[in-house]
Amino acid sequence: MTEEANSHFTLEQCRRFYSEELRIVAGLESPDLVSAFARVPRERYLGEPPWKFSSGNSLRQSSYRTTSSVCDVYHDVFVALRSEKFLNNGQPSMIARLIAALKLSPGKRVFHCGCGTGYYTAIMAEVVGSKGSVVAAEIDSALAEIAVTNLMNYDHVKVLNRDGADVNPVSCDAILVNAGVTHPHPAWLDCLSEGGVLVLPLSVGRNLGVNDAMVLGITRRQDHFAAELLSIMTIYSSPSMRDPMLQSILNNSFESHAMLRLKSVRKDDHERTDTCIVHAPGFCLSAAAI
Repeated sequence: MTEEANSHFTLEQCRRFYSEELRIVAGLESPDLVSAFARVPRERYLGEPPWKFSSGNSLRQSSYRTTSSVCDVYHDVFVALRSEKFLNNGQPSMIARLIAALKLSPGKRVFHCGCGTGYYTAIMAEVVGSKGSVVAAEIDSALAEIAVTNLMNYDHVKVLNRDGADVNPVSCDAILVNAGVTHPHPAWLDCLSEGGVLVLPLSVGRNLGVNDAMVLGITRRQDHFAAELLSIMTIYSSPSMRDPMLQSILNNSFESHAMLRLKSVRKDDHERTDTCIVHAPGFCLSAAAI
């Protein structure tokens, strides 16, 4: 791939424009995060061209367009990894917002659950730098193998070919879950450092595969967990962290707008009260502030 991406812009200019586009669209305030999007070569994580991409939220195959121009992947578009399964390298502005919610800085320790081919893992690795660390898990063996190759130049990144729900991460400062789940894994909450953030997509809807998800930002405050609703996104469901009955309850709380009251995630045993939005064994999504 030459530096001349097309007749109008160099590849460096495309990457810089892309990072500035994300700064505006995603409301990024961290210069380190914006710079990471300008430095990491996205095309390296997408397979060989031609690429199939889409600028919309439709998961229909007909929504994809095809390009061999590297400049085209430096826009706020998702790019197909496996178009027949609607498996994509996520919409950059959406994932950028979620990474921003982690409040990363140099030296922080990150766990990335569902890393795909490693693109957003690389973004986070750039932000935390060589004094930080990133552990990434990917259940799909083919994608995990690609991620290992893509991330081999990052000595502070480790890729595991495992279900992220089976990984018991050591103490870390940030966790990004890239799969729809119906409940937080206890180990994810327990391993967070003081002030650490877990970004967690909770599946709603009735499907078994691709679903809408309410994305929560959960911040540890000593032995308590403050929570807020960050966004809505479409995402593949976790194969192991999805309870259909609980998903139905989450869907009802979403449709009734009850989740707008969310203030905390509770792990303590307690009787159901009027502050309990979703009261389930082991956790409660609560309107009670910590």
